[in-house]
Amino acid sequence: MLSQLEEIKDTLFKYFETRIDLFKIETRDKIERAVVMALYGAILLCIALTVLILIVILLGTFLNKWLDSDYLGYLILLGVFVLKLVIWIVFREKLIQFIRGIIVRFVKVKED
Repeated sequence: MLSQLEEIKDTLFKYFETRIDLFKIETRDKIERAVVMALYGAILLCIALTVLILIVILLGTFLNKWLDSDYLGYLILLGVFVLKLVIWIVFREKLIQFIRGIIVRFVKVKED
């Protein structure tokens, strides 16, 4: 009877060790996926911002040529971006809730 209890104890220890190892592997996998997605997003964001900056510079140069001015095109674009900043500040809470909703939907889709 004592040997059977020892066997059961050893089996339980092996089971718990296996469950802990499985949990570690699953956790590591989730962390690796999150890091890869974050890195991919950061690289994509850098490329997109670079392209956006170049487009804005080209648009400013085009407006300068079209308006026969050295600075008026850039000034117009500055006004547009300041207006966008003011809109972002005024509607900050609504925009944050909108973005949270998108993220929640995205995470739910990923979990399914």
